[in-house]
Amino acid sequence: MLKRLLPFAAAVSLSGCSALGATVDSLLSAPRLSEEQTAVYNALIASVGPDIKLQYPRSGEYRSAFVFADIDSEPDNEAIVFYEKARETEEGGNVRINIIDRRGGEWTSVYDHAGPGTAIDRLLFSELGGSGKTSIMIGYTLLSGEKRVQVYSYENGILNAEYSDIYSTMFTADLERDGKSKLILVRPTSQLKKASVSVVSADAETGAITETSSVALNEASTEFVNVAAGYVGTDTPAIFIDGLSGGQLTTEIIYSVNGQLRNPLYLGESSLIENTKRSAGYLCTDIDLDGVIEIPTLSLFPGYNQDSKTKLYSTDWNVFDNYSIMKKYSSFYNAAEGYCFILPSRWDGVVTAQTDSATGEVVFSKFRIDLLNSTTELMRIAVADESRTAALLEDGYMLLKSNNNLNYLVKCPDAGDEPLVLTGTEISSNFYIMA
Repeated sequence: MLKRLLPFAAAVSLSGCSALGATVDSLLSAPRLSEEQTAVYNALIASVGPDIKLQYPRSGEYRSAFVFADIDSEPDNEAIVFYEKARETEEGGNVRINIIDRRGGEWTSVYDHAGPGTAIDRLLFSELGGSGKTSIMIGYTLLSGEKRVQVYSYENGILNAEYSDIYSTMFTADLERDGKSKLILVRPTSQLKKASVSVVSADAETGAITETSSVALNEASTEFVNVAAGYVGTDTPAIFIDGLSGGQLTTEIIYSVNGQLRNPLYLGESSLIENTKRSAGYLCTDIDLDGVIEIPTLSLFPGYNQDSKTKLYSTDWNVFDNYSIMKKYSSFYNAAEGYCFILPSRWDGVVTAQTDSATGEVVFSKFRIDLLNSTTELMRIAVADESRTAALLEDGYMLLKSNNNLNYLVKCPDAGDEPLVLTGTEISSNFYIMA
């Protein structure tokens, strides 16, 4: 199943079409420029003058001021250059786009365009709706801080603006599973519009770029902090959006039914979205790498209550199933140290966790009456750098995984015939490094 599910998630995370061409990483600072790169830069200077400042997209796949892509029906790539005129920068001038093409075998500036913003957020390319025509989607950051996308076509040496809208996050995806890419816009609440998600695509008959479907998002969310792409169940592509409100996160799930977007967790007075509420920092993700996105919620380990001075929480990973939020796994999730340990089902309700005050390690024990009586240790997790690892190994710890010069180790004391003790295979297969 994993191999079948991955392409949709990859299409969203890449947010572009790599087949359209490569970028030049920091053209001006490169110690040596190829003959072609030098010719492109010289063509820009010849057209607009030397008093310029290059602009670099701040997010997405394309991060260079110079992007090479095939944006018309001709076989050769064109160069798209983002820049500001230096004299306008001090006055808050907008970013400009220059198209440089080959004419008579020479690179020549053929078109210059002033965008609506002061910076470039991201750049996407796609044949929206399978139109056969490349759309150039440029996200601008406005002077107000808002972001606006302009969808362009490039024909007869001219950039034609075909669609424009405010957004907070944009990417391309195929929610219909028809092999046709669409532009997905996540929009915040503004003075003119309420928060929403929209699909933008090319009309099958006219080729016009229009919004084809939209669905409302939770109005209480003041910021959308995370968007994850994956599946609901085994075959429904969906977008999972984490919204922040009052220091807490909730998740909304967006998918398409017969070309129309649905948001089943936010249906007017429906309380389903309340079932996803948790502390900030706990983002939805594909915790077990099966393509299905899980939504985290928190519950106290046995022995703790809301009045406890120190509290340890179990992180439950939930899935959307039959219009309900269903727990799939419980875990100990340590975001600060970058790992998640999925708790075996036989530990549910009978194992608690405490922090060793001397070492800082988390210790799992069999729960009896209260925390003071929970002394049968089942496992402890240590996170150590190389200087401490050797001593831990000598003390009977087992090295599980390593990441960024940190080693993750566990120790399982001899607990006789205790059935709650885990095997090495169980521990290893349930331990995940979080990127």
